Amino acid sequence: METSKLELIKQNDPILKTPTTPFVFTDSEQDPRKLAEDLANKMIELRGVGLAAPQVGIPLSVFVVGDPSNKESIMAFFNPTIVDNTIEQTYQEEGCLSFPGLYINIKRPNGIRLRFTDMYGETTTIKYSGFTARAIQHEYDHLQGVLFKSKATKYHLEKAMKDHKLLTRHISK
Repeated sequence: METSKLELIKQNDPILKTPTTPFVFTDSEQDPRKLAEDLANKMIELRGVGLAAPQVGIPLSVFVVGDPSNKESIMAFFNPTIVDNTIEQTYQEEGCLSFPGLYINIKRPNGIRLRFTDMYGETTTIKYSGFTARAIQHEYDHLQGVLFKSKATKYHLEKAMKDHKLLTRHISK
């Protein structure tokens, strides 16, 4: 597998807190299939389940989600909009490639309806639930300039930061 030329930007880079601009299929200098492929390759290389373009310094509204051990499962979402979500919400631990080793309990809707354009320029609306819905919401937040740390309660964030500090201290010994 060829390694991606894309690189994760630093976690304090302002692009991570800046809403993205829509991907324009008609006059983009970026080939959508190549961009989707590059994002997928970087996600696989980092062993993540999702990667948003802003995380690699590209301020466009696109992300990929899927199983890093099964490239065929990885889907690219251009210009997504969450059009509906379930009332039921669940806390679940989330990590983020931009914040290695930090895992925070985040409350999110169990299901969503997402309207998006695929890499071929076809727009569709699909329902997602469970882990896939959670991963999509996490990456969608990146496109809005929202970091998962800001979605956490004060308690869950402080606990995660403490656990992360203990873990990194233990690893560095």
